Amino acid sequence: MAAKNLLDSRKGRLTSFGLLYVSEGIPYGFTSVAMVAIMRIEGLTLEQIGMFVAALFVPWSFKFAWAPLIDLVKLNRIGGRKAWIMGCLVMMIVTLVTTALVDFVENFRLLIAMIVLNNLFCATQDVAIDSLAVSTLKEDERARGNGFMFGGQYSGIAMGGGGAVFVFGIWGFDAALFYVSALQFLCLLLVIFFVTDPRAGEGAEIHAGSVLRKFAETLADFLKVVYTSFFRSGRSPRIGLLFSVLPIGALVLAYAALTTIQVDYGFSEMQIAKISVQNTIAGALGCIVGGLLADRFGIRRMLGIYYIVSVLPGLVLATYITDVGLTAVPAAIVWGSLVVHGFLYGLCFGTHAAVFMGMTNPAVAATQFTTFMAMGNLVISYTNYWQGIIAERFDYATVLYIDALLIIPPLMLIPFLRSREEELGLATSS
Repeated sequence: MAAKNLLDSRKGRLTSFGLLYVSEGIPYGFTSVAMVAIMRIEGLTLEQIGMFVAALFVPWSFKFAWAPLIDLVKLNRIGGRKAWIMGCLVMMIVTLVTTALVDFVENFRLLIAMIVLNNLFCATQDVAIDSLAVSTLKEDERARGNGFMFGGQYSGIAMGGGGAVFVFGIWGFDAALFYVSALQFLCLLLVIFFVTDPRAGEGAEIHAGSVLRKFAETLADFLKVVYTSFFRSGRSPRIGLLFSVLPIGALVLAYAALTTIQVDYGFSEMQIAKISVQNTIAGALGCIVGGLLADRFGIRRMLGIYYIVSVLPGLVLATYITDVGLTAVPAAIVWGSLVVHGFLYGLCFGTHAAVFMGMTNPAVAATQFTTFMAMGNLVISYTNYWQGIIAERFDYATVLYIDALLIIPPLMLIPFLRSREEELGLATSS
């Protein structure tokens, strides 16, 4: 008897895509939270950790470059996009285990190479999942589907990050590695037995000899579309492209420093695990609340407010560090600053994405929006790189003060971020 395909029903589709995004969040949480904590405990410098997290986001910044392969190499005879997802999941487990077994101090360059490779598979899986979602989610369930997907991603980050740190604190590193690998294996079983790509078996396969030619043609068309969408569609997309490479509010407490500050302060593994989970939940709530308020009171107005308030937890923490030093700051201030910042960063992140959706040309929505979001990952990458260098050479307070100043350039651009409807209205009236 054939296994049930979850994609055949609404509840099944929402459940399956939510769980598929859990599988994306688990390795991200493990590498960006748990591994960062363990690396700092083992004595790696803040500059090295900053490079590590920066490398994590490199594949996500350029995933649009190889995304056409998912459409060109359909693998219909062996499951279609299901085969892509399964293959990436297997390689994510393999590279995650290999990455975690690397001696951080002796083989740091190998560690960087492995984390890039791991996230290359993770980013490719993301493209395949999104492609499957576009073709299977019904019109009246797309919003809920995306809600389940990002909710699943946050859940995966919590399990792979704070959850892994919790396991590490009780049973050690090997147990944490087994825990994360087991979670990924369960996601793999879900795909194997309960997910079937509806396009599997349809259409002719592209012969191996023609793949390179087809890919080159598709990439050339892709570049033409990108150029037209950004530079021949009014002023707003050009401003939006500049805006996309600037910080998304105050960023430092959202990534590597979120964990290294906790280690350097002296929190135990259990405390780090609790803060990481609370921060993730706060971020998810921030995305939801930020979107609701922006729809009601105006996206540009609320985004500007969100950017401004996002610096407050960092400035409070920086002031205390300047006055008494990090280890003398009251624990409630450190704990509260990190969790509150998670909520405020969520406000920025969700509304930031809505700005780009508004200015994206529907005719090339996937291409243009993916490019905007990829630039956001590039921002996260270079932010972690510079903050690691500054934190190591100076202190966390200096990093937090610089982080607050860096919201000024994007704040100056927010008033000019018009939606496509506003651009059309201006063109019609002129």
